[in-house]
Amino acid sequence: MLNRIAAAALALSASLVAIVAHAQDVDLDALERDVTILAADDMEGREAGTRGHERAAGYVAGRFAAMGLEPAGDGGTYFQSVPMRRYAPTEDGNSLAIEGLGELELFEDYYVEGTAQQESGSITAPLVFIGYGLDLPDRDDFADVDLEGAVAIRVYGGPDSLNSEESAHFRSTLSKRLSDRGAVGMLLMTTPELEQIYSWDRLVEVSSHGSSMTWVGPDGRAHAEGPNILASGSLSPDLSRELLAGQEFDYDDLVAAEATPEADLPSFALGREITINFASDFADIDTPNVIGMLPGSDPAVADEYIVLTAHLDHVGIQPTPEEGDDEIFNGALDNAVGVASMIQVARMLGEEPPRRPVLVIALTAEEKGLLGSSYNAANPTVPAEQVVANVNLDMPVATYDFADVVAFGAERSNLNPQVEAAVEQFGLTLSPDPQPEQGFFTRSDQYSYVRRGVPAVYLDLGFANGGEEAQGLVFDQHYHEPSDEIDLVNFDALARFTAVNHAIARNVANMAETPAWQAGDFFGTNFGGRILGEAAGGE
Repeated sequence: MLNRIAAAALALSASLVAIVAHAQDVDLDALERDVTILAADDMEGREAGTRGHERAAGYVAGRFAAMGLEPAGDGGTYFQSVPMRRYAPTEDGNSLAIEGLGELELFEDYYVEGTAQQESGSITAPLVFIGYGLDLPDRDDFADVDLEGAVAIRVYGGPDSLNSEESAHFRSTLSKRLSDRGAVGMLLMTTPELEQIYSWDRLVEVSSHGSSMTWVGPDGRAHAEGPNILASGSLSPDLSRELLAGQEFDYDDLVAAEATPEADLPSFALGREITINFASDFADIDTPNVIGMLPGSDPAVADEYIVLTAHLDHVGIQPTPEEGDDEIFNGALDNAVGVASMIQVARMLGEEPPRRPVLVIALTAEEKGLLGSSYNAANPTVPAEQVVANVNLDMPVATYDFADVVAFGAERSNLNPQVEAAVEQFGLTLSPDPQPEQGFFTRSDQYSYVRRGVPAVYLDLGFANGGEEAQGLVFDQHYHEPSDEIDLVNFDALARFTAVNHAIARNVANMAETPAWQAGDFFGTNFGGRILGEAAGGE
């Protein structure tokens, strides 16, 4: 027994020595300096489109230049301009009326707003209930309904057979799929299933005080997943119930069906018309992605770019209830640490360039809905078909002595062996997603590249060795709060995390095979990516 204990102790000691040795390759002073500068008050919270974000982008560009990365933005610069349109409902001009349901009150019975496609207008259209809006080989919620010129009524969620990432995919693409079928509007019913996640009162509070943004393409048109959708919104629980009253499938039937694993919901025309009036204020702004490029060492794969990403923006300056409170949301963990870590990874790769060229991108407007990455994925500064993999960093909670990491999406492609080898090199554990219900793979910038068919991995810290409590504390008390300050960061942990991320990026860039999705993978199949053993499908 003592011999086995001694052997285990020696093995652990060897692992720790390896971790420390590799972590020493990270310039800890530079790492701390970069986080400190990016999270300083004079960066003003780095909100996309503000002078604080412009200042931060200039700093990152200077770091790229100092490391010798080649400019890979627009016109021989480090900057890719991302034109944006902000749109917000006007105080008056947004209303909804449903045939036979009497006078309805904004924020009490419903919430409705326009989109970036049109500043104001009016829709009168039939209402069609579409359940979850799924179109699967064995379940098509659109099969028996006509959506041409209609407003679709949907509910949140899906059957238990649909995993959280796939469910999130169907939610995020619904406007496109509805638009393709001719729908002109989309409304969400409030049910008990939704209220477990987001109450009606909370939805109204957020919706009534916010604005939305999208990017504007080179053709001058505002980007929209569903360009025919002119208005969207939500219905209160009471209005949701009233709308289905008298239908063969009523609100009680809906609630009962939602509570079953199969969640079978019919689709049907409601036999009523709706009139939606919408009006928005438009404002156009500009905000940059920052892009540097490290050339590869192997001419045979010079046309296969690995993209490293981390979002630079945060949520800026926001008023707080008490006069004199700190109103600068510095975003040290979200995501100054990710950008600083990525800068170090780029520096380390530059010391021994990998086979493939690497694009290093500090993204804008992640907090506005993954817009900087969406723009870059749709308008890359290299030929789109030459972008073959993405490694993303977003808010690694480097506040504790972590013992494991999570690599969201890695198992979906042949990036997984490269991730496993890097994690093993550091004597760490590669853990499965500890919160699969959250669908994190579809909620950060890597998803913009996934939607273009590009295999991706999103690296984060795991829950072992107190990680669950440490991360819970950050998300409960400091996420999108002024208290997300540099004193939360454990820089030794961040250095270790950076070393692991460097090993993953290096391994991916040195792969013998071109990155590709596993055969039959949901995202690879749906987005036309390169599949192992097959040619690339494209989008």
